[in-house]
Amino acid sequence: MQTITTEQKKQLQQNLLSEFATIKEKVKKRLSISSKQHLNELVDKVDTMNADRLISSLSHCESHSLTEYKQQIKSIDAALQGMDLGLYGLCSDCEVELDVAELFECPTQQRCHACEIKYQQQKVKGYKL
Repeated sequence: MQTITTEQKKQLQQNLLSEFATIKEKVKKRLSISSKQHLNELVDKVDTMNADRLISSLSHCESHSLTEYKQQIKSIDAALQGMDLGLYGLCSDCEVELDVAELFECPTQQRCHACEIKYQQQKVKGYKL
């Protein structure tokens, strides 16, 4: 498997930051049409918020679309944090190198295929009654 290069990592980082900016715009649009005043007041602050602050500010929102955006922001932030720690491109469970082409398709990928299957199976088992 091909090791991710510094140049590829920079490109992936730019892709992640661009996606974060896109999600921020979607969040602002959704907040601006909210009937709740405290959410409308967040619109002008979104651009200056980092991922943690934005997630925290949206934590009490019950909108399905905002919940989905929060999850996307968490995934992007985790990938960016992995880059800062030098762990990006490694499976979070077994630490095998992830496929570079797959990272370009999904830059927030955290697990190799084998570990993702195990993770999904465990996740499903956790919801059984």
